Amino acid sequence: MRTTIRFAVLILALFSANVIVTAAPNGTTYSLTINEDDPRRLKVEARFVLRDPVLYMDEYGGNSLPKRWAQFVENLSVTDASGNSLVVKELGDAKWRVTGPENIPVVLRYSIVLDHEKHTWAGGIDGVAFARDWGVFYTGRTFLVMNGKELNDVRVNFVLPRNWKVTAGWENDPSTVDRFIARNKEELLQSMFFAGTHREFKVTRDGFELVFALGSPAMEVKEKELHDLAKGVLDQFIKLMGGAPKPPPERRFKKSVVIINAGKQVDGEVIGNHISMILDPAGDPQSKMIGKFIFAHEFFHLWNGKSINVASTKEDWFKEGVTNYYTIKTLKHIGAISEQEYLWMLAGLFYGRYSSDPGLGKLSMLDVASGADKDKHWGMIYGGGMFVGICQDINIRLATNNRKSLDDIMRQYYRSHAGSARTYTTDDMQAAISRFSESDQSEFFRQYVYGSERVPIEQCLSRAGFDAAITDGRLTVKRNVSASNLEKEIADKILGL
Repeated sequence: MRTTIRFAVLILALFSANVIVTAAPNGTTYSLTINEDDPRRLKVEARFVLRDPVLYMDEYGGNSLPKRWAQFVENLSVTDASGNSLVVKELGDAKWRVTGPENIPVVLRYSIVLDHEKHTWAGGIDGVAFARDWGVFYTGRTFLVMNGKELNDVRVNFVLPRNWKVTAGWENDPSTVDRFIARNKEELLQSMFFAGTHREFKVTRDGFELVFALGSPAMEVKEKELHDLAKGVLDQFIKLMGGAPKPPPERRFKKSVVIINAGKQVDGEVIGNHISMILDPAGDPQSKMIGKFIFAHEFFHLWNGKSINVASTKEDWFKEGVTNYYTIKTLKHIGAISEQEYLWMLAGLFYGRYSSDPGLGKLSMLDVASGADKDKHWGMIYGGGMFVGICQDINIRLATNNRKSLDDIMRQYYRSHAGSARTYTTDDMQAAISRFSESDQSEFFRQYVYGSERVPIEQCLSRAGFDAAITDGRLTVKRNVSASNLEKEIADKILGL
């Protein structure tokens, strides 16, 4: 979920923090230091056996910068176990070549300058790295220079200033406090941590742990409100899907962290199994509503996106759009938003973005869902996909006298796909919806999913207990007081009642 993003650089108060990463014998070890006199510079020391001559940073992200993630790297050097310097040549594209024998222990040193907020990020600073006067936020990709294809069982231990704590996405090491274990390179990279004077709380269900970090005093006073929202959303999603998040074995996780910081522009980002959010604690009601939506949307991806996995980005119309549908339904169900707010989001926000998408009438949802084009066609993927989900939920409910719904398909996919490497395609989803609606939906998909025609959301809603119309390009929706009992029952279900 993206909103318009513009952030000012905030200066970190003068604290110091040390992060020590240890590993099994012959594994990679990192030591990270933040000096209180220069808090925007992260000093990194890594110890490992040089497996090949190339050092590299994460291949994803930072593409708008001349040197990608290396834009923030300074004073990189490599020495052998005796302290002799090895020749290092920068290759570009966030890579370096080390001249020297392989399979020897080396020490890599460099600094990361925390200037990320000086640059524009398509996904927002919430998924990158930043400093606040109550602590520091990093994602793994922003500071890790690595070597070799495999990184296993990296242990992370945080040594922090007095009154500081750390919230991290890695697995806790039971041997000591504030120590974590990253089982593999993906887990090491696809993570985030916040270290500082923030407040932390946890919600646990069915062996799954949801850990919150609330940055700034303004967010801390909202702990009960956020705690209640988290419990309500978590319980409803578990009930809907039939269990806690269950990703494939190679990406299995038992906890997720949600790091929330204060800021003027509301935004949210999922990296791996974890969520970073920026909320405006003094925002107007609409801003607060959007904040709730972003949290619940990103959280539902732990099921629809992490446990049930797409075959390609072409299926993002379902991953993102249908996630939007269940997000607003769940928020209404638990009382986090009103029916009026639900209908405003449906008609004002999502239809407004959908109808103004530059690809509407020219491209299909599958055409615009590639990684490079996705952010350019938010309306078609997030709005259009949502409307496809609503229309098909209504089709199934009408065909089965409200005995079956899209919920049944979600639960079926959770049972058949969660915890495995199985993926689904748009063809698979079309077949499942046709089966549950007891009618062939190929023509609907040909027109509105594979094709470029506008999803007739007003027609779908008008069949299900609503008065809905498009007037001057705008969608208006309200309940139909003359609807049949079945239509009223379906309308209640669409609204999350």
